[in-house]
Amino acid sequence: MPPGQHMSFGRIGIGLVLILSAVAMGLFELETTPPLWWDEGWTLCVARQWVETGHYGCLLNGEAAPPILAGHFPVVASIAAGFRLFGVGVWQARLVELLYAFGALGLLYYLTAKLYNSDVALGTLALLLFIPANWQMHPLIIGRQVLGEMPMVFFFLAGAVCLLLLQRHPVWLGGAIACWGVALMTKAQIRPFLTLALLVPGFIALLRSERRLAAMLAGSAAGSWALYYLLNGVKSVVLEGHTLPNPSLPGLLQASALVLVPTIRIDALIFTLQFCVPTICGMGYAMWTLFSQWRSRTSYQLTDAVRVLLLTFSLSWFGWFFLLSLGGARYAFPMWFVATPFVAALLYDWSQGCDARGMITAFGLRAREAGLVRFKQIGVIFLVLLSLWMAVQARYAFRGREDGRALQDIVAFLHSRVPATALIETYESELLFLLNRRYHYPPAQLNVDFIPQMWKEERNLVYDGLIADPDYVVVGEFGRWAGIYRRLVETGQVRLILQVGRYQVYERVRS
Repeated sequence: MPPGQHMSFGRIGIGLVLILSAVAMGLFELETTPPLWWDEGWTLCVARQWVETGHYGCLLNGEAAPPILAGHFPVVASIAAGFRLFGVGVWQARLVELLYAFGALGLLYYLTAKLYNSDVALGTLALLLFIPANWQMHPLIIGRQVLGEMPMVFFFLAGAVCLLLLQRHPVWLGGAIACWGVALMTKAQIRPFLTLALLVPGFIALLRSERRLAAMLAGSAAGSWALYYLLNGVKSVVLEGHTLPNPSLPGLLQASALVLVPTIRIDALIFTLQFCVPTICGMGYAMWTLFSQWRSRTSYQLTDAVRVLLLTFSLSWFGWFFLLSLGGARYAFPMWFVATPFVAALLYDWSQGCDARGMITAFGLRAREAGLVRFKQIGVIFLVLLSLWMAVQARYAFRGREDGRALQDIVAFLHSRVPATALIETYESELLFLLNRRYHYPPAQLNVDFIPQMWKEERNLVYDGLIADPDYVVVGEFGRWAGIYRRLVETGQVRLILQVGRYQVYERVRS
């Protein structure tokens, strides 16, 4: 068998292993790992009501309410479509998100294969699936949760693929604009980074006298924003008479996207040092490659523009994560995911195409002969060992994850033991999605007030937990963290009747 054909069969085998592994990982404990949580609950609540009652929003004390704190329309619409097809439930919603995750992995593989080669593309998938920096950033863990991050990344990468396909036919420019317009609508955080990612490669193209390419990228940015506003108008028409206007939330942007609290900035620094060093090295390698190409005066092609697009997105997102975000795995994920091809390309290049024999030979050479080669081999060994160490830590952290069955147990208790006429007060939005009882929850402004005080020992949150005259109060992770029901317990106005996992059920004490 010719060597090339043997290598081709080897790549096919590796690809099949990666696909089967991804499916197995994706379906593993889909409903319970990680446990359904607060950010997911608001989106699920809106999607359920939209499917079952036609109202685009949650309920509040049995009455229609605005869709506060829910994901943006493309995310809610995707989950609602899943509910229409498969029924209303946790696994049904997460299956929809999982499809986005599979799609994003496939798109990233295609992009990497075109920008580098199939070996680097396979290496990218292997890094993402088997060597995650943090288990909460694993694409099939964060990718299954009902959040905006994975759909946003999917549409962003889909637009990049369409841009690359312009080499085949100009009609793909419309596909790129369509995907990026939806991406802008899917999550607000992407808007400055996507715009910058389109303008920077266009500016470089202009400097390299590639005016047609520069005009195309500038037109893509303008077209994406125009489509975003058009889609928002269509959404308003579609939801007319089916929703209520969201209350104004002054300070939400500053509280969630422009965080200058010193302790949070230190947390972001620690997270970066713990989990993002290989990613930073990969982005640095991509920048040096771009600089070397600029110095050599080689032509600036569409593939180069797409590579710059991905790099600009990753670098700008990392800058925001490091300097201004709330920190943590969720906020680092888009940058980490999109930049992984650069890490794989660095490892492939510096290891001479993953040639172990060549690496051993380089160590046997004298320093004058080895030179930069030896430095690269040491760098590869360092990054591989660091990545493996992070993967081991992620594996042990995953073993200590919280049991996700507590939610189902607490819902079963409330449905079986709480009278149908009772009112339940809670700040746990995941309960709202599953409850078939009347419920009441705090206003959205409480969340805005809570964010700047999250890491303070003493918080000044004003909320009367008995304002709706509830019969039961359920306290979970967010209610306990905010401390808004602590006074009710301390003053004896409620008494504990059940505790399951993170949830505590209190009954109202009436005189």
